[in-house]
Amino acid sequence: MALHKVLLLLAAAQCTFATNLYRSPRQAPGSIFTVGNGEQCLGSDRSTGGVCLSRNQCNTQGGKAIGFCGVFATCCSLNACDIRTNTKVAIFINPPLNKESSGLECSYNVEINNNNVCQMRIDFETFNLAPPTTVEAVENVTQRPGYTCRNDIFQVTNLQANSDSMPSLCGDNSGQHLYVRVNASTNSRSIRINFKIADRNTQPHLPQATWKIKVTQLECFNTLGKFRDGILEAITSSLPSTPLSSSADRDEYLIAPPGCLQYFPDRSGVIESFNYNRGDGPYIANLAYATCFKRTPDVCGVKLTAANFELAYRDELNMQVDTDCQVNPVTQGIPQSEDYLFIPEAETVEGLRGSKFCGTSAQNQIIASAPPGPVYLHFHSDNLVTDGVPESGYRFNYNVLNNCYLKK
Repeated sequence: MALHKVLLLLAAAQCTFATNLYRSPRQAPGSIFTVGNGEQCLGSDRSTGGVCLSRNQCNTQGGKAIGFCGVFATCCSLNACDIRTNTKVAIFINPPLNKESSGLECSYNVEINNNNVCQMRIDFETFNLAPPTTVEAVENVTQRPGYTCRNDIFQVTNLQANSDSMPSLCGDNSGQHLYVRVNASTNSRSIRINFKIADRNTQPHLPQATWKIKVTQLECFNTLGKFRDGILEAITSSLPSTPLSSSADRDEYLIAPPGCLQYFPDRSGVIESFNYNRGDGPYIANLAYATCFKRTPDVCGVKLTAANFELAYRDELNMQVDTDCQVNPVTQGIPQSEDYLFIPEAETVEGLRGSKFCGTSAQNQIIASAPPGPVYLHFHSDNLVTDGVPESGYRFNYNVLNNCYLKK
């Protein structure tokens, strides 16, 4: 009887862990049986912050136990650099930074956890670096190179066979995320996350650099395969790993379609350009990436409601859509802006149709996109900024559509 009770207790703890690991941020904190879910916690002094991890995870990531957060977990302070880990979920926090300790390089090596891992999702729970910059203005010259990361720089390297490229990021990107494609069969079974922080002694005007990022390894292999259907799927999707289910079954919801740098599986939410910075921007130059949405059998498209939209443009007199946003190489003369957001098969409630949006053409608009294939957006920025033409970026509220007749 005693053994039976112990087994029930362990099963409850494991189920709690599985639920906590994938729950929405709006849900309540884990119970006392938490085994380490990456949630924020306080140390024994009730003032020092950390993340809730198992003791083994804390040690593996070079952390320091500063208290407890449940019977089976420790509140772990993770503020070291040069960490190597292969845990399913890893949390990395900036070390204490001041003028004396800035000008450093902080790297994290994330090794593939098992052969089923096909993607890594990097969530920027906190991400505040120096903003992108351009060269100083010169008298009588109206065009300059675009805004790039020249001081603080975030990079993901050691990618699969050098076939993928990830943008260098900086500025304010809290709440954003990235997907990285990985392949456990290649010789290199890890990715490298790197922060290069500029010296604040020589550049005291730069803001303090802070970050807290979460890396989740996602498994594509589905051990249940054809056996999952209806009620069985609903039950097994929330179970912990057992001989009848794997963590890949729970990861399925988060797996992004091929080619997507960002992926939003929820039916509604908010999307922003990188370094949107509460509408102050600017967005980063030389970007080209896809933002994707989950297309379940009942989804026919996505509705975008613009909270703000301000990209560069070539001419205030045109409609700032399609050919107004991209120059034909045959007719191109002097450099002209080619920043745009591509929204396939787009139509506004006012009847404007287009695919490429630039300038303020999407401002104050409700846009429906109902493409025949994947539901996605594509952002493109050039390496050109024109004086007097703002590049603050965009922010949309989105809802996936199961009825593609757009109404106000």
